[in-house]
Amino acid sequence: MAHQIYVDEIIRPCNFEVADDLNILALLEKEGVEMHSHCRAGFCGTCRVNLTRGEVHYPGGAPLACMREGEILPCCCEPTSDIEIRTY
Repeated sequence: MAHQIYVDEIIRPCNFEVADDLNILALLEKEGVEMHSHCRAGFCGTCRVNLTRGEVHYPGGAPLACMREGEILPCCCEPTSDIEIRTY
């Protein structure tokens, strides 16, 4: 199932296809959205963003990096609905 990912209030959404995209970070990079990242496995927290709307799932289990309420690690999660994130 496809989900829309809205980034930093941009009206044009990115389309996440579970069958094609490994995680949110990989899709955003493929779409040309500049993101900070390091470990790409949920350990460092460098890629953390604010989830302002929607739900995500961590297929490999909860990440080890510390996160505040409302933050997600796009390197290791998939959307389960349309989502909106803020990278700043």
